[in-house]
Amino acid sequence: DVHTRSILADSIYARTSTAYLGKYTDPQYGGFTADFIAQFNCTDNFEFPATIQEITGLQLRMYYNKFFGDSLNAMRMQIDTLSKIIPEKENKTFYTSVDPTQYYDENSKPLSKKAFAARGASAKDSIVFSYDNYGNQSFYSYYWQEIKLPNTLAQHMYDKYLENKDNYKNAENFIKNVLKGFYIHCTHGDGTILYIDDMQLKLNYKYLIESSSGEVDSLINGSSIFAATKEVIQANRFQNSDRLKEIAAETNCTYLKTPAGIFTEVTLPIEEIAEVHLRDTLNAATINFTRYNEKSESKYPMGIPQTLLMVRKANMHDFFEKNGTYDNWTSFIAEYTGSSESANTYSFTNISSLITQCINGKKNGKNDADWNKVVLIPVKTETDSNGSVIGLKSNLDMESACLVGGEKNPIKMQILYT
Repeated sequence: DVHTRSILADSIYARTSTAYLGKYTDPQYGGFTADFIAQFNCTDNFEFPATIQEITGLQLRMYYNKFFGDSLNAMRMQIDTLSKIIPEKENKTFYTSVDPTQYYDENSKPLSKKAFAARGASAKDSIVFSYDNYGNQSFYSYYWQEIKLPNTLAQHMYDKYLENKDNYKNAENFIKNVLKGFYIHCTHGDGTILYIDDMQLKLNYKYLIESSSGEVDSLINGSSIFAATKEVIQANRFQNSDRLKEIAAETNCTYLKTPAGIFTEVTLPIEEIAEVHLRDTLNAATINFTRYNEKSESKYPMGIPQTLLMVRKANMHDFFEKNGTYDNWTSFIAEYTGSSESANTYSFTNISSLITQCINGKKNGKNDADWNKVVLIPVKTETDSNGSVIGLKSNLDMESACLVGGEKNPIKMQILYT
């Protein structure tokens, strides 16, 4: 027998280039809110054109091709400027419990507010075409929101350049001396979560170029782009309502809910295996987690997690902080087999090495309260050009699953031994 239970994720390590923004209330899982803080990069030794005559504006652009919920639902976002630099070397910055109030003044006037809908009148639809080496054409579409920011901030950014060009020498100087970053959150609306893949600050100006007469006297419009890239910090905050605590407390099944919602804890019967198979060699240990087919009452049902990571509970945070990948020794992955009566499972086909390690650890006295526990965490895989998995990261999409098990309903592990 294997006993399982649901545990609240509370907060997860999520160092990602995708920002999540919005609010959604699910009939089963309750309310979920996503907001984020972000910095912007400056290319090394950046320079503005020498002949700028006027600063004309500043826009923040958010690009996305995925979202969850209602495409036309009315929302409103607010952009606040940070008053404190985000500490880059502190891991807590990248946990989804990060507190934005530590980095901005709640009582100060916001930079901007904007009403929006994922695919409404506020969203611009763009198509990008590309060609491979053989001339074959492909394309993808994306949406973007443009938020106008105060001209005073645009002028401030340029004045800092005139004051000292070293303010734009690199990203560190830019963040420290010019713009610390933004806190972006929703103040109204419920029903949409944006998955923002890219953000850019576009500073607009008018400057002179050389005309046909040979004189620098032609006035044209120009712009400079400052992007939110992987080299600077982008930290998501996720908040769930108290309804999630009620779901996690159920004992006749277990749950998986992303992002940063519910994981399934598994207590492995290590002592029983060690006692029964004291003189045997374990060849394989197989355990399957079966998903119930859920009948969601939501108009926008959540997706199903496609990949689960099994990792020792004591290592569940270090694994992601150290950018780990599964090793089939202390960590394993299982793919969802699909919805059918004969499938609908996540199968871990051989975790005997983990069991042997737990047994040896117990014998050597190297154990703690969680020595026989593992956690199932929904993840996304990163692959190389050959399709081999080279990394794992936490699943941050709106997904869920209800699994057979629970404290009152143990599941079975199969042991093969010599």
